[in-house]
Amino acid sequence: MRDTDQSYKAALKSLIRRRAASLYQHLGLEHNTDENSVDYYTLIDLEHICRELYDDKFAKWILKNKNPSEMLFRIADEAGVVLLPGKGFAVQHPSARASLANLNEYQYAAIGLSMRKLAQEYYAEYQGKANKK
Repeated sequence: MRDTDQSYKAALKSLIRRRAASLYQHLGLEHNTDENSVDYYTLIDLEHICRELYDDKFAKWILKNKNPSEMLFRIADEAGVVLLPGKGFAVQHPSARASLANLNEYQYAAIGLSMRKLAQEYYAEYQGKANKK
C-alpha cells in the first residue's frame, strides 16, 4: 500500500496532534507544536508543569520534597494508564513519557486532568507550609 498523496500520513499527524492538544488543554497549558516534529511521544514533566502553572520556587520545592514516582502511580490509578518514566528508568525525576499513538483521546484528557489535580494538591500543600513559616 502506498500513500502517494500523503493522506494517511496527514491523517495520522492530525490524530496525534489532537491527542496532544487534549492532554495539554486538560493540564491547563499551551502545547506548542512544530510542523516538522513527529510528535509520537510527549514528555509530561511535573517540574515544567508546576513552573508554568505557578512559579519557579514551587517547581524547585517539588523536586526537593516529592517522590518522583508518585506521579506515575497517580496517573495509573486515576487515568488507568501506565506511562514510562520520562527521563529513563534509573533517573529520579517527576516526569513521564506518553506515546501519542496508542491511547484514545479521552485517556489523554484523563492524564492531563490527573496531572493538573496533582499539581494543585501539591501547590496547596506548598502554600500551607509557606504560611506556617
